[in-house]
Parts: sequence; structure tokens; C-alpha cells
Amino acid sequence: ISISKAGIVTSLQARCAVIAAANPIGGRYDASKSFSENVELSDPILSRFDVLCVVRDVVDQENDARLADFVVDSHAKNHPEAAGITEEEEEARRANADPDLIEQGLLCKYISYAKQHCRPRLQAGDLDKLARVYAELRRESLATPGGIPIAVRHLESLIRMSEAHARMHLRATVIDEDIDVAIRVLLEGFVQSQRLSAQKQLRRRLRRFIAKSSDHSQLLQHLLKSLFRDQVRLEAMKAVGRERGSTEQ
Repeated sequence: ISISKAGIVTSLQARCAVIAAANPIGGRYDASKSFSENVELSDPILSRFDVLCVVRDVVDQENDARLADFVVDSHAKNHPEAAGITEEEEEARRANADPDLIEQGLLCKYISYAKQHCRPRLQAGDLDKLARVYAELRRESLATPGGIPIAVRHLESLIRMSEAHARMHLRATVIDEDIDVAIRVLLEGFVQSQRLSAQKQLRRRLRRFIAKSSDHSQLLQHLLKSLFRDQVRLEAMKAVGRERGSTEQ
């Protein structure tokens, strides 16, 4: 990696994954411009990253509620009087936790095991599918001016992401699900890097590859979960209040 920052010009060896973040020009991302026009990074540098993600502050009821719960819960845990939390309150907090979440220590061990013991392979038919997707994506990139150009590196990115998804599931071979996930991730990043006026047209052309956004059923499921958690929290607080009242009497 070549670095030119604060008068320091040097090259560093990098044999690991690189995650980089960049702020848009002016401090706010302009959706009417392409990704290259929003950040001061050249196309050769951008092409070396497998995935480009545009993080925007968009109003979303489900994500906003999840973020608010996380911030409030973190503040409550770090409060000076948090040590006085009773076992009942702690039990109620655990009941509100998402059962699908994996504990951080266990997740680190799982990732370490997958890296050391899993070497998934692509099959011949999978390579043909990736080649067809790459050819179509390259054709769309040439027809859409101002976007991120698609090169052979992106085909290599599809292969790496397919193998990585299979490795996370501890599979010895790459299956269609792994390839579909890699294709959707790459295409979503490609579409987000375009101007807003071109995004809708690209999504329509590539809709069979891109993952669908949250539908009404998922939003309803989130609301039902929130109501259930609020009811559990209320019942736990009532139980704590009754126990404290009986103790004082």
C-alpha cells in the first residue's frame, strides 16, 4: 500500500484484508453524483476494493429503533449506579436480547476455526455462472457513464466472496447460495456507486441478481417483536415492584 500523508511518502506491505473509510466532499454524500465524484479517490484505487458501500443517513423505522435501543442500553449499562441492578432486572434484560445473536467470544473462535480448517472450492459450473454475471455487469458499467468501471479484479472479488461465504458455513465446496450472495453484494455496491437517476434503471435491469429490500411482512414482524419485548419488560418491572413492596412491608 502506497501512503502519502502529512509529508510521509512510503510503501507498506499488506498481506491482510483492508477496510477503508472516506468522507464525501463537503461532508455530505450527494446522491445526484457518482461515487467517484463524491470522494477524492481515483478509479485504479477504487477497483482494488472488492466491495464499495455507501453509508447514508436514511430514515428506516426498523434500523432506527434498533440503534436507539442499543444506545439507550449501552448508556444504562455504563451508568455509575448500574451496579445496583437486581437479578430480576438483569434477567428481564436477557429476555429482551435477540436469541439469534452469537456471543462475541464464541464468534471469534468460530471465525478462527473457519479460517484454519475450511478451504472451499469452486466447481466448473460455478465458474461459468460467475463469468456470465461478470460479462453482463461489465456491459452495464460501460453503458452507464460516470460510474465505477468493472475490471477483471471484480471477477476475482466474486470468487473470493463466494469462497468466504462458504467458509463461514464450514462447507468444503461452494454452492449456489454462496455465489448468489457474492453476486448480490457486489451488484449492490455497484448500483450504490451510481447516480441516483441511474440506480433505478440498473436495479430494474439487474433485479434478478440483487437481494430484495425489507418488505411489509418483515416490518410487521419487527413491530410484533418490539411489542412483545415491551410487554416482557413491563411484566418484569411489575414483578420487581411487587417484590420490593412486599419486602418493605
